[in-house]
Amino acid sequence: MVSFESKEQLMEVFNTFWAKAIQLDEVMEKLAEKKIVVRFDIEEPSAHMTINFRDPGPNGEIGTLSFDSDVEPEVSVWSKSETTNKFWQNKLSTTVAMARGQVKLDGSVTKALSLLSKIKPLYDIYPEVLKELGLEHMIL
Repeated sequence: MVSFESKEQLMEVFNTFWAKAIQLDEVMEKLAEKKIVVRFDIEEPSAHMTINFRDPGPNGEIGTLSFDSDVEPEVSVWSKSETTNKFWQNKLSTTVAMARGQVKLDGSVTKALSLLSKIKPLYDIYPEVLKELGLEHMIL
């Protein structure tokens, strides 16, 4: 499997990805209805990425992405960066990955799983971002 080379690379990919994702109004509106904060605790390299659909951002926007946030999440998702890469390309069965210990959830599993159907359109954006950033070798 392919993982990120550094925290900086991971941050660049997800900042670019999220800038495109928030332009999908229909998806963002559905996610905003959940009013949830999800933190992704990623290893190899280590990064803590928080997506906040509960609290308005600095410009009043909902659905902000930040790294190393001190906002308390309702759901924490742990995985290695190679698993995170696989997930955002829709190449990972979350339930199988949880059973194998590749993904660990802390908090409301029901809330976390309810988000999966709403984020499906985002799976198309992620590989486009990898390609745009010259990371074709990470596309599965």
